[in-house]
Amino acid sequence: MFKLSNFSGSLLVRSVYLITLPIVLVQVVGIIIFFELHWDLVLKRSAQSITNEIKILELNKDNKEIDKFANTLQIIKTDQIQISEVKPISNWIFKKRINQSLSLVPGKFIASQNDKFYVFYNTLNQSYAYLIPKKRVENTTVVGFFLWTIGISFILSLISYFFIKKQIQPLKRLGIITKSFGRGIDTPNLKPTGSSEVRGLISDFNSMQNNINSTFENQRNMLAGISHDLKTPLTRINLMIEEVNNEEVKSSISKNISEMNIMLNHYLEFIKNEKNENLDETIADNLIQDITNNYQNISVLRNDSKKVLIRKNQVKRALINILDNANKFAENIYLSSTIQNNNWLISVEDDGPGTSLTEEQLVRPFVKGSEQLNQGTGLGLSIVQKLIKLNNGELKFGKSNYGGLKVTISFEIQ
Repeated sequence: MFKLSNFSGSLLVRSVYLITLPIVLVQVVGIIIFFELHWDLVLKRSAQSITNEIKILELNKDNKEIDKFANTLQIIKTDQIQISEVKPISNWIFKKRINQSLSLVPGKFIASQNDKFYVFYNTLNQSYAYLIPKKRVENTTVVGFFLWTIGISFILSLISYFFIKKQIQPLKRLGIITKSFGRGIDTPNLKPTGSSEVRGLISDFNSMQNNINSTFENQRNMLAGISHDLKTPLTRINLMIEEVNNEEVKSSISKNISEMNIMLNHYLEFIKNEKNENLDETIADNLIQDITNNYQNISVLRNDSKKVLIRKNQVKRALINILDNANKFAENIYLSSTIQNNNWLISVEDDGPGTSLTEEQLVRPFVKGSEQLNQGTGLGLSIVQKLIKLNNGELKFGKSNYGGLKVTISFEIQ
């Protein structure tokens, strides 16, 4: 969903602000200076010129050639104007200046306008009026100036937007790769592009990623080699115990060998490099039903049905691992699968003893609770977390309402 806070907080928008705001401020200052020093001065002088001409006409109003004088000054003297049809002057600057200048004209003159003329008449004698064409005052270059100012601001802002967007694209790609790498997904090295600082950052990230992958690969190879090497003598021991006559000793040795094999299988599963399984469209309730059929002590409290896009086998392995842990330490398991606000929430609770470990310790490899030192390898939940992250999900732990452990998995769905 669109959030204004996310949009306004992006580096792209903030960078455009830094460029656009100074441009706008400069344009605003330019407009103010234009009005104060130029346009206001022009209108002031125009108002003074008009009032001086009206004053001359008023002083010679009884002259027979007054109409010729008026025509020479581009002023129309008429007695056909309807004073009731005129309206106040809309140009507030000119209105201010003309009212100041009219105080110097004999009589009590008022300035108004109609569609084509500015109308000046004496309130003491409304038998005639002076008409002055609006084109003497109004100038279309002012409109052009405003359009030019707005247009330039818009064009410069647009250019800065596309320029900054191009510079930020490498950072966005780096963010995507970093997020995927943090979730354990194999990611390629990025080609360094953009400014020198961004290219340096990408190169450093590539080096870091390669070093981490190399370290993990060496650790996986070492642990895999040890696990495979230990399987061979265990197999030999398993064959040798067949010659042991004491059934009690034989059973004890066989049991320990089985536990060691389970541990080695867990080690191999933990270090296994998960392949990028394809996303499958899966029915949520069918998957839950298929998994829970293998457990006798589980109660499904809720199982919503909806198509979800997941890596089915990985999610299935994670849920089975969680249920196996709960089945090991508890008598009853309670599962709930709900669809809420485009999220698939799976909750698994049990009535077991719970754990004293923190959430961070639970998913740390080889960490086991003090009461479970001789049980398991401490890798189960680490494997679960890895599988959940590969599906863009989150794993959380809490206290169960039934006294044991509560495990919650959430996936974003389209």
